[in-house]
Formats: sequence, structure tokens, C-alpha cells
Amino acid sequence: MFGLFTPKKQVVTISPSIVIFILALLFCLFFLFKIKDILIIIFMSFLVMVALNPAVNKLQKLIKSRILSIVVVYILLVLVMSSIMALLIPTLASQLTQLMKNVNVPYFQEEISRLKFSTQELSQWANDYKGSINALWSVVSSTFQGLFTTILLLVISIYLIIDEPELHKKIGWFTNKKYHFEIMREFLDDIENNLGGWIRAQTIVMTIVGGLTYLGLTIIGIPYALPLGLLAFMLEILPNLGPTLAAAPAIMIAWVTGGHVMALIVLAFYIVLQQVQSILITPKVMKANADVNALVSIVSIMAGFQIGGIIGSLLAIPVYITARTIYGYYRRYQSKLTPDW
Repeated sequence: MFGLFTPKKQVVTISPSIVIFILALLFCLFFLFKIKDILIIIFMSFLVMVALNPAVNKLQKLIKSRILSIVVVYILLVLVMSSIMALLIPTLASQLTQLMKNVNVPYFQEEISRLKFSTQELSQWANDYKGSINALWSVVSSTFQGLFTTILLLVISIYLIIDEPELHKKIGWFTNKKYHFEIMREFLDDIENNLGGWIRAQTIVMTIVGGLTYLGLTIIGIPYALPLGLLAFMLEILPNLGPTLAAAPAIMIAWVTGGHVMALIVLAFYIVLQQVQSILITPKVMKANADVNALVSIVSIMAGFQIGGIIGSLLAIPVYITARTIYGYYRRYQSKLTPDW
């Protein structure tokens, strides 16, 4: 009797094409993970292209040559960066020299004479010193690597700017449909406009932070406020780490020229400024220029820092903007893209 109610066996078959698709997808994800550093350089090069392409297009209308326009824009970029560094480094170096002359050397000698080292402490100091040498070597090697990466980034960005008018036709590898080229051209224009808004917002934030730093240090009475404000402007490009690096020399100057109380005041000023910048200034400016919600901006930067450190936090909002645009175009043209792609 129970046999009458025996359920029928169901056979589940998996199509070989599904297995092949899953394996291919896993391989692609693994491949992208292995070349993630290259992808980051390409994406940063694309950002440089987005930042410089409007200037190239405007100059091209005047001199009628895109190559010459690109050369002129990059020469101007190098000159501007060199001028900023020439203004910042010698000023800080000369003022640092003057600062060291004002240091109470006998005071430091007295403090050092009070130190007493045991054999164990000296051994520990030697180990720490060895670690410092290793750290110094890491910094030097990373500096050369960073220089090479910067040159590579600029070279790739030059090629991207040269190919920008025809960049949308690269999808010819996958399709030759005319409306696909039109969609890709529209997509690239939107990406450039949105990322251009982010670059504009980042520049505004850097300018506000640099200006507030100069104004605040001037009011407090810290010398060398102008180069310190310029330093804060330049380092603001590095989320989280930049403000900390900018605060260090200001606190040191405050301590040497004004004592512990002045150093604490400057420390408090930089902490307040960083909180205002991260919670109020950056989200508001990003919302106005890049249409990125304030909460999304904060969460994106935090998530980017957690995933990729300084570079991750720097690229968090551009990656979000890019992903948002891709998803929007996919939803808008899903019926046209799915059959052919």
C-alpha cells in the first residue's frame, strides 16, 4: 500500500554549457584578481584622461592639432606641479633650518643625559634600529616603484587621450552593431562627465582644506602658515593619511615655537578640521558636483580604505560612480544589449 505513494525520482541534469560558463567566469575573476594592480593603474590613468581631456579639447579648437594640444597640456601640467614643489620644498627647507636654529640644544642635551640604558634596553634598541633600516630600505624601494608607476600612469593616460574620440569603437571586438557604438559613446560621455564632477569636487575640497589650514594657523599664530596650508592642500588627495601627514610638521613647529600648550592647540585644530572635512565638507561638495549622497560618500571611503588602504579610499567614490553608471545603462538598454552581448 505504501508503494502506491512512492515519490517518483527526479533526475537533475546540468548542461555542459553551464559548467563551461561557470568555469570561464571563475577563471576570469581569478585573472582579474591577479592583475588588479594593473587594473588600478589603468583606472587611475582614465581619471587623469578625464581631468585633462576638457583642456585638450578646448586647446584643440584653437590650434587644430590634437597631438600638439596634448603635448602643451602635459607640459603645462608638469610646469604647474614643478612650480608648486619649487615653492613648497625650498620654503619648508629654509624655514626648517631657521627652526632648528631656534631649538634649545642644551635642553635636549640635558634630556638625553638623563637617559640610562641597560644591556637589555641597548639590545632592544639595536633590534629596533635594524628594523628601521629595513623600513628605510622599503621606503626607498617603494619610492622608485612609485616613480615608475607615476610615469607609467602618465604614459597610459596620454594614449587614452589620443584615442578618446575613437575609444567607443573598441567594442568592435565584441559587436559591430551601430547602435552599440552609439550607446558606448553616450556611456563614455556620461562617465567622463560624472568623474569630471568628482575631480572638480576633489579639487574644491583640497582648496577649502588648504585655505582653512592657512587661515586657522594664522589665527592661532603659528609661523610658516602659508607653506603648511599648501602642504595640506597637496596631501588632501590622500584620504585619511594626508591630513595626518600635513598635521605632523605643524604640530612640531608649534611645539618648538610655542611649547606644549601651543602644540596641543594645533593638534586639536587639525583633529577638528579633519572631522569637519570628512563629515561635512567632502559629502556636501561630492553631492553638489558628483551627485553622490553624503552617506554613500562616507561609507564608500570607509569601505575603500578597509579593502585597499589609501588607494582604495582614494578610488572608492570614482569606482562607485563608474559602477552606478554601468548599472544604469544596463537597466536602460538591457533589451538591446542582452541578445548581442
